[in-house]
Amino acid sequence: MKGPNARAARQGLWFFLPAGVFLTVILVYPMLYSLYASLTNMRLTSPITRFVGLDTYWSVLTNSAFGSSLAVTVIFLVAAISLEFLIGFALALSFKSMRNTHPIMRALLMLPLMATPVSVGLIWKLMLNSDFGIIPYAGQQLGFGTLLWLADPILAMVSIIIMDVWQWTPFMFLILLAGLEGLPEEVFEAAEVDGSRSFDLLIHITLPLMSRIIAVALAFRVMFAIATFDTVFVLTKGGPARATDLITLLIQREGLVNLNVALASAMSFLVLLMVTAFSAFTFKRVLSNG
Repeated sequence: MKGPNARAARQGLWFFLPAGVFLTVILVYPMLYSLYASLTNMRLTSPITRFVGLDTYWSVLTNSAFGSSLAVTVIFLVAAISLEFLIGFALALSFKSMRNTHPIMRALLMLPLMATPVSVGLIWKLMLNSDFGIIPYAGQQLGFGTLLWLADPILAMVSIIIMDVWQWTPFMFLILLAGLEGLPEEVFEAAEVDGSRSFDLLIHITLPLMSRIIAVALAFRVMFAIATFDTVFVLTKGGPARATDLITLLIQREGLVNLNVALASAMSFLVLLMVTAFSAFTFKRVLSNG
């Protein structure tokens, strides 16, 4: 390639180079080092590291704590993301039908998403405090007695689900509303002329047309949710009795508390493989149906 196009291509390469080097340093190198660590018996308490192959992965798969945390994570993901989708979709349909909603209303709905994870955890920890929290107080006034939201295993799981729904429903709302506003109006007008009711429009037109957007939104939400750490760590630290011990909390504990770098790295890569497989399957279905 010669001439102006070649010069522009070289300039583009030089502009990209700093970002490429930066991403390589902060993403690729740590990932490769983590893969190497997962194939060894690396511990920060031991100066000697030797190659053990897939033994560490076998240790993870036979580790009851890993299976328990994985089950807790799946329950959390299914419950939280399902609620986020249902509430977000309902809000998106409401805003779409109102048409003239004020921008301030949308901005207010986005506030939880803009809060930092640690601040979200602290807010909910204060609201759920059994001594002075507003939620236990409201429960008492409604006749439910004193509910120990952060001390009861079931209520603790409910607490982290509610907190996640509060924080991430705006994400679902934003994507689904954008999808709804991009649907062709003439299809709905033709269906209304034929006598279709609102429920029929939702089931037979809106959902089929939105299927790809919904699948992508859910896939991205799963990828984000499986990395949940800060909020749950601040709120429950995985307790009580490991009832909210997400896989990210287990990995952090193995790597930074027990100093078992090899085991933590192997757990991380197994989770990465699961998420990659799920994402690849989802996007393949989306593209094949498109």
